[in-house]
Amino acid sequence: MASTRRQTAARLVFCAFASVLGCAGCGILGAAPATTTQVPSPAQRLIPVERAAVTRAEAAVAVKLPTVEGSPAPNLGPAPFVRPLRAHQVVGFLPYWDVGSFTPDYQSLTALAYWAVGLGTDGSLDQQGAGYSTLTSAALGLDISQAHAAGDRVLLTVFSQSPSVLHAVAAHPATAGPRLARDVAALLHSGAFDGVDLDLEGNSTPDRGGFVRFVASFSRTLRTLGPTWSIMLDTYPTSALDPLGFFDVKALIAYVDEFFVMAYDMQVPGVASATAPLTNATWSDAITLAQYASVVPAGRIVLGIPLYGYDFPSMSRFDGAATMGSPLAVTYAEIVAAGHKQIWDPVTETPWTVFKRDGKWHQTWFDDPVSIALKSALAAQFHCAGVGVWELGMSGSDTAITTALLGGRAPLKLPLAGT
Repeated sequence: MASTRRQTAARLVFCAFASVLGCAGCGILGAAPATTTQVPSPAQRLIPVERAAVTRAEAAVAVKLPTVEGSPAPNLGPAPFVRPLRAHQVVGFLPYWDVGSFTPDYQSLTALAYWAVGLGTDGSLDQQGAGYSTLTSAALGLDISQAHAAGDRVLLTVFSQSPSVLHAVAAHPATAGPRLARDVAALLHSGAFDGVDLDLEGNSTPDRGGFVRFVASFSRTLRTLGPTWSIMLDTYPTSALDPLGFFDVKALIAYVDEFFVMAYDMQVPGVASATAPLTNATWSDAITLAQYASVVPAGRIVLGIPLYGYDFPSMSRFDGAATMGSPLAVTYAEIVAAGHKQIWDPVTETPWTVFKRDGKWHQTWFDDPVSIALKSALAAQFHCAGVGVWELGMSGSDTAITTALLGGRAPLKLPLAGT
């Protein structure tokens, strides 16, 4: 997955994984007219464990899913699930730029993750960034107190995607890990946080072992300083069984409570395609969860879902057309406001739109309440801890998205630190 920060209306967007995936979306159909073609059920293209989970997820959502390419995207009705899903966690990220301008629906969350403070090469926290300075703002203090009043845990995210920073802490884990733990503990105490989220996005295979040792030393020290604080680690969709990836998931499970699997940015490079396909012929949420569940207790997996999509300048109007230049990240709220007709892709089980701008074709691929409901149902089939979103402000406060994430039940609430 590509560790490259994207801009959406001059704002940062959560980074992810496209370049490592390579042909991750190669199963998406190419650029050819297919408005009346009947495609096989997505579940028919999966190995048995994935096929069964997708089939059950489809059956759990009370929506007739189109199987003909080019069909209008369906809507989520007032009773979107055949029966309520099992109670599960809902994790939402609140980045510093949304603090004070966006109010989360605290009642619909399990945990609120404040994003983020930066990591230094010695394991210390970067005190110069906007994420750090916002820690003392009255607006964030209000968010934390309102989240706690609703029974939500609040996590502090530590972020880096710098190769030099991540190499340095992996090279010196015995000192960098405890240093970070001490710095984090001070902020957790002063800010009344309930735990930490590690968003450390590396790509170096040589740093793989050192990163495990860094997380181990961090975890041991933090648990000594605050035994009730939780630790969540953000990982890529390919990480579970990737022997050469930055994250050694099987080794890391001993030192963290949960993995937040950033299951997005899985589009095909150079092709207009879904960023978070539920299912397809190569890489998808179904494959991701099947692989993670084979090495991690399912109750420690949170499936990450994007509340943004990509606007691809494309060679034609047909689904899967080759792109002409880099895609632009757009929020779900912006996509809805654009008002373009939404089309359903039965291969990836996600919506998309096609339109012309300045005489050129554009395709936007994204997730909507129906595709999110399917993802929530899929996570339930794998008995995951729950689902989470990057990031809350991108929804435009659409209540249908909240409904899709919850699965017909109130969110699972966990004990706050110190209670």
